[in-house]
Amino acid sequence: MSLVDKSVSLELRLVAEKIGKRFTAASNLARTAWSPLLVKQPPGESFLVVAPHPDDDAIGCGGTVSRLVASGKRLAVTYLSIQSSSLFTREERMSEIESSLRALGVKDHSFLSERFPSKSELAGLLTKELRRVSPDSVFVPSPIENHDGHLLAFSAFLDALGSYPDAEVLLYEVWNPLVPNLLVDITDQMPRKIEAIEAHRTQTRECDFVKAAKGLNSYRAALSLVDGYAEAFLSLRKSELLRLAKV
Repeated sequence: MSLVDKSVSLELRLVAEKIGKRFTAASNLARTAWSPLLVKQPPGESFLVVAPHPDDDAIGCGGTVSRLVASGKRLAVTYLSIQSSSLFTREERMSEIESSLRALGVKDHSFLSERFPSKSELAGLLTKELRRVSPDSVFVPSPIENHDGHLLAFSAFLDALGSYPDAEVLLYEVWNPLVPNLLVDITDQMPRKIEAIEAHRTQTRECDFVKAAKGLNSYRAALSLVDGYAEAFLSLRKSELLRLAKV
């Protein structure tokens, strides 16, 4: 089964389980609709953000990252690769990354590879990074991201997670909306998130990620009666994620 097939299968399992619980909860559907839990910040004292590329962290969970750092939590961002192109240099990208992280207040970050390694190599690198940071919670791209690198990151993370102690996994969205069960109000952090995204000038000139992030975060907030912006996550314990991910 291909990586894409596995990812779609996992998403279908998650949705099917939610629907199944609704219909078995009671003899009628009253009060069986689910709404994401709105929180100030995810639980935990130590966090790791797995970003397939520099800018995924800012787009997918930059507001939450900024809030966590400002509240004194330990947080590290690990980049799995650095985009390469004839249109910009590595030095440009490194400067943009530093500016973006500065906007979010992040000091601990690492680069695991220049380009995407194989899945097995990536799983080994993530295993080492998990041991280095020892996070209570890990931010990882959702398995329905419409991007090969994001799917590879998720799949490799699952392999690395198997040998790591129990942890909370926070699946985040960049290219595709997910079915969330957790929302973080980032209204106050939105200016820093926008600054962090705009720092990646070589990327935003190709795609308006600021517009995309503001639209998605505004939509998430509006549906939860938040006057501003919110980031959405699917929060799962390690054991639950691994169980659902079995194909």
